[in-house]
Amino acid sequence: MANRIISLFMTLVLLAGLLTVAAVPASAASFDGGDGSRDDPYLISTAAQLKAFRDLVNGGSRSACAKLTNNIDLERCDWDPIGLSSSGYTGIFDGNGYAIRNLEVSKASTGTSSGSWTLWGCGLFGIVGRGGVVKNLNVDGVITMNGTQPKDIDLGCICGGNLGTIEECFVTVNFRDFDLVIQSPTSTSMTTIGGICGVNSGVIRNCYVVGSIDMTLQTRKICVGGLVGHTGVSRTTVENCYAAVDLKVNTNGTAAVGGLFGRIDSRGTFKNLHANQSYCNNLVATGGASYLEDCSLLSTSTMKSAAFAARMGSAFAVDKDNVNDGYPILAALVYEEESDWSEWFENEAMGDNVNKEIFNALIPAELKNKDLTKSITRAEFCAVAVQLYEEMGGPRLNAASLDTPFVDTSSDAVKKAYKLGITNGTSATTFDPYTLISREQLATMLTRVYKSLNLPGWTLATDSSYKLDYSGTSKFADDGYISAYAKPSVYFMVKNGVIKGLTSTTFGPRNLTTYEQAIGYANASREQALIMAVRMFQKL
Repeated sequence: MANRIISLFMTLVLLAGLLTVAAVPASAASFDGGDGSRDDPYLISTAAQLKAFRDLVNGGSRSACAKLTNNIDLERCDWDPIGLSSSGYTGIFDGNGYAIRNLEVSKASTGTSSGSWTLWGCGLFGIVGRGGVVKNLNVDGVITMNGTQPKDIDLGCICGGNLGTIEECFVTVNFRDFDLVIQSPTSTSMTTIGGICGVNSGVIRNCYVVGSIDMTLQTRKICVGGLVGHTGVSRTTVENCYAAVDLKVNTNGTAAVGGLFGRIDSRGTFKNLHANQSYCNNLVATGGASYLEDCSLLSTSTMKSAAFAARMGSAFAVDKDNVNDGYPILAALVYEEESDWSEWFENEAMGDNVNKEIFNALIPAELKNKDLTKSITRAEFCAVAVQLYEEMGGPRLNAASLDTPFVDTSSDAVKKAYKLGITNGTSATTFDPYTLISREQLATMLTRVYKSLNLPGWTLATDSSYKLDYSGTSKFADDGYISAYAKPSVYFMVKNGVIKGLTSTTFGPRNLTTYEQAIGYANASREQALIMAVRMFQKL
């Protein structure tokens, strides 16, 4: 019973997470935290908060930013989308790896003019506007439309129309009981339907769709795609995506139905895209199939293989736990993960050595309600390191003004950590955000936080000019396996009581064998990273 009480208290501590005490506008009172800015987004953990955010955006705050801190169940209530009419959403909506489940859409929203188009957007979002971003999100949706609509519509689980960026998202889609008549179609009008979005003139990358689209449509022109119904401007980009969508579309009009796209109207970037040949017989029904690069129809067995997961890129991983029926999963998503931690972590976090206020302040939203026993990724640790830097008195950077050379992540935490010299890339253009971090790398990044705060003039480029005092520390038995660049940081952190060895004589700096890699011998866990951040705050 005592352990259960401690666990409950620990859960409350983890959920508290108030980083600063500040006045917030009345419109933000219902959220778990944040002020809606890019650097301090609203924190959302309930369906009521998500609806409040929608109403805030549709009321005019179209650039408000939000981050989920829990899975949300909409319980099949008929959803009015975020970003209606001229208020297409232009903020950053970070799913943070969580899911919005039981979305139901059964009616069209109003439209917004975009060039020569009028978008009638239906989905979780109506329109993702230019500059808007939706990322790290799973949407589980049921789309049911019957009867007559006055105009053609654009419909998808994520959004009706995308003019911004959708990345590292997946959709479990179920179009059913769908029998739609468009009342007054024009000679140029078009109904577009896709697993992710109906019409795309923005960027979609590192996404996938599974499920089924089963519908009857009566209208002049229809474009249906497993990913996107219609894409039609030259700046369009869709890359590193796949669809395993069972397409059954009945129509008495002109239908364009493709495993990936219904229709492509102009040149863009369409790269590394694949569909399950069991569910469709083409990738694109109408238009620019010649624009596709490294795209293919593949068998189910091929799409469930480790080789295919590798082919999709570093954002994807093999479905080892069969949470996606064997198809590759996104490394950023939570899937079956639940809040958990180890006994040692509970004992230390609840013990006298940890100030609870500090502990709460150092947990970034990226780790709230997550399984803390899991190994921490490079991107996740950037969030911890930046949070630590700011809480220790470092100036808060404006992520909107920062950039990196990395093409494989748009993380604000990575941008800040890169600017501060806390991290660098794995190559000139890649960061590998989902690669697990080793204990020696963790020690090195924590030390860079210390240096950036305490050594005037220090930068990553001038690092060799600055020496750390770690005299008096004894060498570990596996000192020879600690990388040369990491040794000063490892022993400096050991001397100051921030980091400990795996045993009294060994440090476990990095994985040296295939076996060690398989068991995660030297991987740093999320809970280790958090406790070390707390120790550093208290001791340095």
